[in-house]
Amino acid sequence: MGILLNRLLTVLNDSDSNSTAYHIALTLLMNFYSLCDLSIGAVAKLCDVSKSTISKFIRSLEFEDYADFKAAAPFKENKYGFKLNYNQNIADFIDQKGYDEYLKCVENDIACLNGSIAAENIKALANDLKQYKKVASFGLLFSEIGALDLQMKLAYNGKFIITNINDVKQDTFIQSADEETLIIIYSNSGSYIQRYQLSEFQEQKDYSKTKAKIVLITGNDKMENHPAVDLCICFKHNSDIQTHSVIYPLINDMIIMEYRRSIRSNY
Repeated sequence: MGILLNRLLTVLNDSDSNSTAYHIALTLLMNFYSLCDLSIGAVAKLCDVSKSTISKFIRSLEFEDYADFKAAAPFKENKYGFKLNYNQNIADFIDQKGYDEYLKCVENDIACLNGSIAAENIKALANDLKQYKKVASFGLLFSEIGALDLQMKLAYNGKFIITNINDVKQDTFIQSADEETLIIIYSNSGSYIQRYQLSEFQEQKDYSKTKAKIVLITGNDKMENHPAVDLCICFKHNSDIQTHSVIYPLINDMIIMEYRRSIRSNY
């Protein structure tokens, strides 16, 4: 998914349905495949607003100007050469082999969880959740499911953490975080730590400014030695199917149960 499409969906999810931002985002999404051919005047007319309003909206999406916005508009299914996107990895698999085979892959990956995750790392994260007052959880696209799921399950247990769907807000939070902050990142490939996944140029990330403790939950065990990662919780795949959106909530259950035991032991 491209950066523009992701940010428009975020606006749609976060804005009041009666707001101008919601109206513009919805209109642009409804006409998404035509945007690369439209002038700013044509887009303004399409949205029934002024060109200055469109310019302001574009800047709110963190694009420098209309040219920058328009450059991000063309949609390609595998724009960045990443073959593990939903359509190619999951939808095409189901088309070719059927839903039953897909479910078998999911079941096998779930079975692989049993005993494959280092219990001491789960305990270490549970202890961090108890010690740190300021905690955030982040991920992009399907990995954001893990962050949202953790937020809700912790809230049931009296622990309230932060998350953002907006990729710019995530990065801003990480870069400005102090040493009293714990950040939990969900990234199946580990690429979230390494590069800006939604960017056209896939620039390398620099974590030198953040002082937070970084915990990574990933299917890539090579990330254990990454200098930006303080604690790595790795899980394994039995299949080549991207099942992490199903796996994350199950890992979160492990984290929550260990956290519950940890806080109860102090009562």
